[in-house]
This record gives sequence, C-alpha cells and structure tokens, in this order.
Amino acid sequence: MSAAGRAGEAAAADYLATLGFRIERRNLRTPDGEIDIVARDGDTIVFVEVKARATRTYGSALGAVDARKRRRIRAVAEDYLQYFEPEAKVRFDVVTIEGGAIRLHRGAFT
Repeated sequence: MSAAGRAGEAAAADYLATLGFRIERRNLRTPDGEIDIVARDGDTIVFVEVKARATRTYGSALGAVDARKRRRIRAVAEDYLQYFEPEAKVRFDVVTIEGGAIRLHRGAFT
C-alpha cells in the first residue's frame, strides 16, 4: 500500500472515531480480499471501504467501489462474521476523501 493510501486510511479511522465508532480492525485480509476498516457503531459491525482521490480524472471515489469490489468486501465480511460474530447486525459504509474533504456514506451498499 502506498503512503497516500496509509494516510487516507488513518484519516478515515480518526474521522470514524470522532463520530463515535470503535475501530476494531484495520486491513482485515482473507483469501477473498481485504476490508480497510472493521468498526463498531453501537451494536452494529460496520465494514468500511476507504477511497481517496486527488482528482476526479478517473471518476469519483465513491464510484470506485464498483460491483466487483462490493462482492469482495461482502465475501471477506462473511468470513469474518462466520468466525467472530455470526449473529451481528451488519452495515457496509464507504469513507471517501476527495480534494481534502472526508465524507462518510452510511449504508453505501448491502
């Protein structure tokens, strides 16, 4: 991962913490892929994808979380839940960082 990627994920984790999320894991990896942040928002486990874009030359940060990426995130989440919290309430969020602005997209996909 690039230094910019690490900085973006750190900024996203700090931002989520200011919103009351408890960060449980970062860079969760399984054979199916990776999830940037696993957090808890109250009694809900939240799987968070972080996307940063310096410019919109190649599209928006949110648009970069395409169907293929969502499938991979869901697969990793299913593995995690099966072993750690099979009955948990779950949500998938995306944190975007564009032009220095950070934004949380709650329930960005199912």
